Amino acid sequence: MTEEYDIIMENVTYKYPNSERPAIQDICLRVKKGEFVLITGPAGAGKTTLCRCLNGLVPRFYGGEFEGDVIVKGYNTKREEQSFLASMVGLLFQDPASQLLCATVKEELAFGPENLGIPPEKILQDLEKVLKDVRLEGYEERSPHTLSGGEQQACALASIMMMHPSIYVLDEPTSNLDPLGSYRVFQLIKDLIRREKRTIIIVEHKLDELVNLADRMLVMSEGQIILEGKPREIIKSNVDLLEELGLKVPQVSLLINKLKNNGLISDSPIPTTLDECYKLLSRVLKQKIVRKEVKKPMRHVEGSSGAENNKTPIIEARDVHFVYPEGNVVALRGVSLKIYEKDFLAILGQNGSGKTTLVKHFTGLLRPTRGKIFIEGEDAENFTISQLATKVGYVFQNPDFQLVCRSVKEELEFGPKNLGLSEDEIEKRVMNVAKDLNILHLLQKNPRDLSKGEKQRVAVASVLTMNPKVLIIDEPTTGQDFGTAIKMMELYKRLNEEGITIIIITHDMQLAAEYAKRVVIMRNGTILCEGPPKEVFVQRQLLESTFLKPPQITLLSQLLSDYGIPPDVLSVDEMVDILTQLIRRGS
Repeated sequence: MTEEYDIIMENVTYKYPNSERPAIQDICLRVKKGEFVLITGPAGAGKTTLCRCLNGLVPRFYGGEFEGDVIVKGYNTKREEQSFLASMVGLLFQDPASQLLCATVKEELAFGPENLGIPPEKILQDLEKVLKDVRLEGYEERSPHTLSGGEQQACALASIMMMHPSIYVLDEPTSNLDPLGSYRVFQLIKDLIRREKRTIIIVEHKLDELVNLADRMLVMSEGQIILEGKPREIIKSNVDLLEELGLKVPQVSLLINKLKNNGLISDSPIPTTLDECYKLLSRVLKQKIVRKEVKKPMRHVEGSSGAENNKTPIIEARDVHFVYPEGNVVALRGVSLKIYEKDFLAILGQNGSGKTTLVKHFTGLLRPTRGKIFIEGEDAENFTISQLATKVGYVFQNPDFQLVCRSVKEELEFGPKNLGLSEDEIEKRVMNVAKDLNILHLLQKNPRDLSKGEKQRVAVASVLTMNPKVLIIDEPTTGQDFGTAIKMMELYKRLNEEGITIIIITHDMQLAAEYAKRVVIMRNGTILCEGPPKEVFVQRQLLESTFLKPPQITLLSQLLSDYGIPPDVLSVDEMVDILTQLIRRGS
């Protein structure tokens, strides 16, 4: 019987060193050969720890207390060498940079198969195909450490694919990827299952994209598996619970669940896909004979569309070009952009489109090859990086790059101390920010011991204690479950309302739609368009040309436009209000 299972976990409990409670507790799991298992859950649920158990990193590398057994293809991980387990189980870490070791992308991809003794001619043959699969053609001689976060994720995944493991364990493989990159990864997974019969374990929050791909879904919370079954059935039956756990439930599922709770739709199963929801609502609206357009005023967004052109921008890029010396990579091509006080700007675009390169110019971390950056009307060349840091705060995509102290409290104190502030003022700032970001309980901990989501919050806090006028966050939801991401976005919204200009770089179209006053879309080092989300997200051809996709609820509104639905709906609550008007008017 056990031969049909690639993975067996029997009563596995594990506690990290110096931890008070187990990270996972009494886990029992069996995964069949060729099965695709989706694992989801809030941050800190134990998902990453479970993944580390599957190739023996837990407990061998991390130490701690381990109980139970993990059997991989008939081998007990307690008894086998790490190298042997790695040949069977390819593990993609949540932080891809931590597993990139070599000087070039080509060497990185060849490193694993060379150690497994795969012939050089086979390695070269696979290299060409895998680079194409992950969209890294032409990057062979680039250093992995100069790649964007999304490109690093693609490189790490490619290095695992090169070893042809029979089991893939992927810990949030698309968290740093643009929509096209995510789509490609999910297509690769389909191919691995269909053509090569590989077993896939994936930790992901993008339920809407995996609901029809995964064979089974596990929901974890507080170290335990609390739900298990077919993804569609779990979502249909547990919308409220999943939302309560902070998971990113498909917007169409949330919509119909809200309509049912409000008594507007009855006896209809909860849809899990856009097509299912469109068919359901088309049927409902046809019964109500709804054809008139809803009279709904356009949302007014302060400072969203050039109303402040008569004011001095807080940041201005004027015909900015930038070429990275290494590899002579052209990253920016004549970018001009004005950002005003109290703006809330989201910069969108594919990985490698120039988003991070652009905002690094606002902080002085990079200087234009040609063109000018102005901060509050003054040439940025007149400021040192430390002077700019008091005006423009920057939170890196990878928080490890800016966490340098031995405790979280010291981390928050570091910037204000360098400004020469009094001890009383520093203490006041640290405690206020720590309370706002819910990290008071972390103040005495070493930042290196925190989860990725916790590190992100500490990085944001360390910038906020400097009281900047502008806050730039590169991928603000990195390492966060959706519920925590919403809390962080609400914090940025409040800071914006208090007068701080917010700039975010994100691949999350839903959060950009719901929180940004203005969006900028970049492609190939240029700005393709800018404007309020309601104006930009209805430009389907333009978005398709950049491989971006509007939020699911916006796509639904466009499909339902014949029934009087405005095509620029940006949130579930907005759609609920509109449908409530239509359905009640037709009754």
